Amino acid sequence: MSEYVTTDLQLSSYLKAIGHEPVRVEGPRDRRRFVFVNVPAKHIADYHEGSRPVAPQSLFAAYRALKRRVFETV
Repeated sequence: MSEYVTTDLQLSSYLKAIGHEPVRVEGPRDRRRFVFVNVPAKHIADYHEGSRPVAPQSLFAAYRALKRRVFETV
């Protein structure tokens, strides 16, 4: 089980919107790290290349959910 860790809220929102749920959120409140498992490198590349569009509603819902987790997690 490989882990992918990022501090990028937008990338994390994208991953969540396409079906990857973070297994945990860690680190200090001002620099949270989102930890995902089994994220194909292609999905990261798709985000950076803009080659896999996501419905805006899904992306915004994922963003709001992750932002809530940032402030709830201690």
